[in-house]
Amino acid sequence: MGSEDCSWVFDSLVGFLQGPIWNAPILTFIEQKSSIFEPGDSEHEDEYKKIHEEYKDLVDSMLGSYMEDIGITPEQFENACSKNSTEGVQIRFHQTLFEQVWAANDYEIFKRMMIQKNLELQLQALEMIQQRYGITPQSFLPADGEESLQTEEEARIMEEVIKKSLEEYEASKQLLDSSTLEIEQSLASSPEEHHRLEAECKREKELLHTALQHTIEPEIQNEEPPFTKYQDELQTQSEVDEEELLRRQEYLKAQRDKLLALKKQEREKQLKAVEVGNTRQRPRSAKAAQAAMDGQPEINAQTLQVRKALAERLKSEVVGRKH
Repeated sequence: MGSEDCSWVFDSLVGFLQGPIWNAPILTFIEQKSSIFEPGDSEHEDEYKKIHEEYKDLVDSMLGSYMEDIGITPEQFENACSKNSTEGVQIRFHQTLFEQVWAANDYEIFKRMMIQKNLELQLQALEMIQQRYGITPQSFLPADGEESLQTEEEARIMEEVIKKSLEEYEASKQLLDSSTLEIEQSLASSPEEHHRLEAECKREKELLHTALQHTIEPEIQNEEPPFTKYQDELQTQSEVDEEELLRRQEYLKAQRDKLLALKKQEREKQLKAVEVGNTRQRPRSAKAAQAAMDGQPEINAQTLQVRKALAERLKSEVVGRKH
């Protein structure tokens, strides 16, 4: 395989990684499974590691189906990855893509990614509650500029989810009991929970970034970031008693789960729409994506080398981009 073939392979690959056939199953898995990943939780390591194995299988399944669709073997792909970047080969990808691929190889990166996603989703759910009460949300995560994998498809999904969430709320709010309404109103109007989630999101993002940097350039010491101003504020907050905070957090997690269900529904619609045009072009990938959405990813042990080769190539591109 010559350098021109290498260029074609990676152009095609990056397009695939940014498209809905990859995003629908990968992002749905990350979001659905992230709900049990909590900061500082060391009691569920065995369960976390089991989910990591499932994630590796999913990534391998999607990459393997992609290899079959473009008609090259894992050995040919590995050979293409091992070649140095040549002139004219421009690989553009988001930081989130690197995280998604590298997380399959590295358990600690995976765990950090999942914790951060859980916190982001809780903050997203909180801001949707605020919107119900006429409070303009500060942001709908993720919103990290160029480092965010906020594709046009994902933006449309989020818009539809927000619309449906508001519609469902308007249809059912008269049935809500006074206790639920009280919790919602306190979450919408009180800053404590928003500050807590913002602080933890920021800290976990910094920890993930540090861990990735340490993986990419091992000479960087993997130190925990300093406390942020949000965390200083949290330490002084004592207006709300512990029981009330716990009630708010439990309710917020329930709202997060509703948000996830809506997101999955929208991604399934999106996937079915693209399958119409991709059944001939990407028959194996489309089938693998649907199987993964149904909770039955196809396992292909031969693609282990594909994933590792891809991760190493992306790592080299990240290092090359920094220097």
